[in-house]
Amino acid sequence: MTDATLWASWRLWLGVAALVVLIAATLLVVIWLTARSILSHAVRALGAAEKIRERTQPIWELQTSNEVAGELRATVGAINEKATLLAEALEAHAGTAGAMGGDR
Repeated sequence: MTDATLWASWRLWLGVAALVVLIAATLLVVIWLTARSILSHAVRALGAAEKIRERTQPIWELQTSNEVAGELRATVGAINEKATLLAEALEAHAGTAGAMGGDR
C-alpha cells in the first residue's frame, strides 16, 4: 500500500465517520425536538382534561340529586299512603256517624 492509497483510504473513512456523526447528531436533535413537542402537547392535554373535569362536575353531582329525589319520592309515597288511610278512616267515621243519625 502506497502513501497515496493510505491517505485516500484514511480520508474516505474519515468522511464516513463524519457522516455517521452528522447523522447521529441530526437524529438526536430530531428526538430532542420531538420530546419537547410531546411535552408541550401533554401539558395542553392535561390543562384541557382539568377544564373538562371542572365543567362536568355538575353531572357527577346529579347522582346526589337523584338519590335525594328518590328519598323525596319515598317520603311523598308514605305521606300519600297515610293520607289515604286517614281519609278512609274519616269517611268511615262520617259514615258511621251519619248512620247513627247525627251529622256534626
